[in-house]
Amino acid sequence: MNSPLQTTTGRPPINTDSRYIVWLLDFLHSQGIDSAQLARRHRLDPARLLDADAVVSAEQHRELLLDALQQSGNAGLGLQLGIQRSLATLDQLGYLMMSCGTLREASETGLRYQNYPGRFSGRSIVTAFSEIEGQGCYQVHAKDDLGPLRLLAVEDVLGSIVASCRWVLGRALPVTRLRCDFPEPAHAEQYHAVFGCPIQFDAPATQLFFDAAVLDQPLPHASPQSAALYASLCERRSIELSRGDVAWRLSQMIVEQIAEPPDLAAAAEALHCSPRTLSRRLLAQGWQYQQLVDQVREIHARRALSDPTQSITRIAQQLGYADNSGFFRAFKKWTGLSPSAFRERLFG
Repeated sequence: MNSPLQTTTGRPPINTDSRYIVWLLDFLHSQGIDSAQLARRHRLDPARLLDADAVVSAEQHRELLLDALQQSGNAGLGLQLGIQRSLATLDQLGYLMMSCGTLREASETGLRYQNYPGRFSGRSIVTAFSEIEGQGCYQVHAKDDLGPLRLLAVEDVLGSIVASCRWVLGRALPVTRLRCDFPEPAHAEQYHAVFGCPIQFDAPATQLFFDAAVLDQPLPHASPQSAALYASLCERRSIELSRGDVAWRLSQMIVEQIAEPPDLAAAAEALHCSPRTLSRRLLAQGWQYQQLVDQVREIHARRALSDPTQSITRIAQQLGYADNSGFFRAFKKWTGLSPSAFRERLFG
């Protein structure tokens, strides 16, 4: 049996940075869980985890979290993981965000590289940012494939937003309101301690609102030269983490040409293989080419619709649709909602 811990030259899928797993095991140990036994049970070699280029499979990461959730008996584990995580788990991305000139720039940069640390963000969870009537707003969209980890993953991301903004701002994010698209959990009192704002459960969408005045204030650690350096390092690391991940490489190509994405033949040529080989590699990762195109377009559409300054007609044009009707049909197929109904949920 192959070990789930691999270097970036191993076989896919590999998408969780070992630095996060090292911190996670230490955190779980602080919560009274035998992390050494947990690591052995999931075939994680502590010595190999210390390899700076090591990564852990997405499947193994999920199994580890499910096991930890059961052992801890703590339904609010995800929220604690988010707010207590170390800046070191973000590595260069954390320093890149801190080096940005403003929180607005740091937010846009963080979302651009949200798949950098691996885990859920950027794949099973897509986070978007917008400004709505004087309020900054982070939207968290969770996909169905999270299963029993959905609540933990969403809470982890919400907590991480609060923690990351504190690092970047040098003070607490001025949160004004939180909406959650899930029922009130048994540990709801923790939400008030973490977010310190009015909270609505069973909402149509998950959104964290804050005072937009903070978005364009100069950051205490702003450094344009450092930001340029760390952006280069993040770009390189993202490519290394995705080595062998054909779906990720294709998704980047589609993003760059989202209005007119390459067809299968053109994509195969760009990746120096035949269309048949490309289709086979995608299928091994659970994808068909058109499904991948649709997912990239769906993510773009969700983010664009969260910006109230963009018209639905303009968004349809960005995605390459000749008219609104084609975009309406596609978006309804992806989400079960029309673009206008989706936007109403966000701004309702």
